[in-house]
Amino acid sequence: MKKTILLLALSALSATVCSQQAVSVRKIDKGDIQQEKLDVATVRCYYKFTQPVTVDKQIHRQSDTMTLDIGQKVSRYYDAARIKRDSLFTDFMRNKLNPSTIQSISIMKDADMSVLDNKGGAMFDSTTKGETAQLFKKRPAGEIITIDRAESDPQKYKCTETIPAQQWDISTDTLTVLGYICQKATTEFRGRDYEAWFSPDIPVNEGPWKFHGLPGLIMKVSDSENLFSFEIIGLENLDNPVDITMAQEDYLKASIKDLDKLKKKQSGGTAINVNGGNVIMIQKKNNNEYLSLETE
Repeated sequence: MKKTILLLALSALSATVCSQQAVSVRKIDKGDIQQEKLDVATVRCYYKFTQPVTVDKQIHRQSDTMTLDIGQKVSRYYDAARIKRDSLFTDFMRNKLNPSTIQSISIMKDADMSVLDNKGGAMFDSTTKGETAQLFKKRPAGEIITIDRAESDPQKYKCTETIPAQQWDISTDTLTVLGYICQKATTEFRGRDYEAWFSPDIPVNEGPWKFHGLPGLIMKVSDSENLFSFEIIGLENLDNPVDITMAQEDYLKASIKDLDKLKKKQSGGTAINVNGGNVIMIQKKNNNEYLSLETE
């Protein structure tokens, strides 16, 4: 069954669009998006990813739970909670916005949420918390594919890299992580020095984000400045294996620097109020400033 997606004119946001001015809404019939099956995941890991975020000149530590699905040849690293929130927002847009009944749309950029007080009707408030990027590691080919998108842009971006496994120095130091005895390893990658702990008891050449290349699952990683950290908080063997798939869309080719710029341009989320034929949309200001994981 073909799916109809409502695309609102968000790319042409102005500071404020008068609520009495009608803004066109058009349908895009994209049809069924084909999914390419890359592998089948039999192991699923959950990592706590922590990074520094500057909000109004104050540095905070932000943590998100990331999921790593591992197959024999391919893995997928993603923010499951963020994907679920985005799906709920898409459902709201599809089910609550009927172009035939819309009389007017007011679009506001960097506006205060108070404008929606006592408006009645239906409202959805999205947030930008979490990671939008999905990362696929094709280990035999040494290839890493990153898929990302902007908040108000239906276009998706694809970055393909050929990266050999990191050159790790393994020591005899040990640490228990999630009940597993782990060994210490260090490496330099993309401008940062990292310390990792991997478990030889889990013979999987994988890890969070772009890390891999050790004789065991990477359970914990942090950089030498203690800015970024990844630590496993859950691990399960999937009794019912899960397909690792990638949507076959018209991606825009991007570089690592392009994706970094994309993240820094993200909005603070979108709030929508639908009351009869009147729609108010707010693109919230993003006060968060992120450091780049990769500096070179």
